[in-house]
Parts: sequence; C-alpha cells; structure tokens
Amino acid sequence: MKFDILIAGVGGQGVVLASRLLATAAMDAGFHVTTAETIGMAQREGSVTSHIRIGDEVCGSLIPSGNADLIIGLEPAEAARNIHFLGMNGSIVVNEHAVMPSVLNGCVEYDPYQVLEFLKGNCRDILSVDFTQLAKQAGTYRAANVAMLAAAAGADLIPFSSGDLWNVLEKMVPEKYRDVNRKAFDMSLERVSGIKNPEQQAMDV
Repeated sequence: MKFDILIAGVGGQGVVLASRLLATAAMDAGFHVTTAETIGMAQREGSVTSHIRIGDEVCGSLIPSGNADLIIGLEPAEAARNIHFLGMNGSIVVNEHAVMPSVLNGCVEYDPYQVLEFLKGNCRDILSVDFTQLAKQAGTYRAANVAMLAAAAGADLIPFSSGDLWNVLEKMVPEKYRDVNRKAFDMSLERVSGIKNPEQQAMDV
C-alpha cells in the first residue's frame, strides 16, 4: 500500500502541525510513514508545503510530480501552485479562504474565485469549503487546519478514520485549546456529511 498526501499553505496556517498530526495518526494505525517539509519564508506568509508518504512501498521522502493521492490546500493559490503533484485519480480538499501569498503581494491581482475554478477544472474529486469561516464559527480561525483534516477523514480521503485522527489530536493539542478544536472538528465532519449526502440531509430537515 502507498498513499501520498501533500499539504500546501502559507506561513501561520498550521501546515507543519497538520502534517505531524496526519503522520502520527498513520503511524498509530500501523502504517510506515515518511515526511518532508519545505518551509521557506514561513514567518512572512511565504509558501509552506509538507509531503506525507504512507505505506511500505514508499521510496524517498518527497512525492514525485503526478503521484499525490490527496492535496490539502489551506490556501487556494498554494493548492493551485502545487497541483502538478496531483495524481490522475487524486483528490483535493481546499480552503476557499484566500491569504495573499508574499510572492504575489503587490505584484498581481489575486482573484481567489478564478483560482478555485481552475482547481475544479483540473480535479474531478474536489472538496471546497471556507474552512476558515467554519473554524471562526467554532471559536477560532486557527482551527481551520484541524477542520480540513476532519473533512478529509469524513470524506474517506485518507486511509484511517476520523476517530483515529481525533485520538491523535486529543493528545497533541494543548488542553486549553482542545474544546474549540473538537468543535471545529465535529462541525467539519457534519458539513462533509451534508455535502456527501445532500438528499439524506434534506430528508432529515
């Protein structure tokens, strides 16, 4: 088994933490894992990417172009910038909330809507939600990365369950932030359930 995940975002969005959470959950589930990060100007909202490679068939820490099974884009432009990593049958979970990357700031006009349309036109399986707004509703925008991991688990886009993922989160997130992260986690699972089963959601209403 081999499963490759690339997380892309900008400094301050929690890319590295999300990577560690996924890697630990995968190891706890019994998988072999390798990771690699490209941090760059992380403190200045520069690009940050993390490669998580899961399985015994993995060779090397960096995902080759065209091989990622899943891209988690904490920022739309960063997801688009890394789309060349996505495999033919890969999936994308993308945060619709845009952050002006420092490499673009003041140079070009950044239209997040066009970026999202580009992603949707180049990936048949894409989950697009404003996870930052969802996290704000839960109590803090900083939990957007946790909400996105929950969405990936809830949509069956990673090789372990949401329960496996929360077990790791509960241990790694400081106690004073645990409740708000749990709320963001559960709200995201509920949101994904509604997207996956819109007819059932309508019947429940």
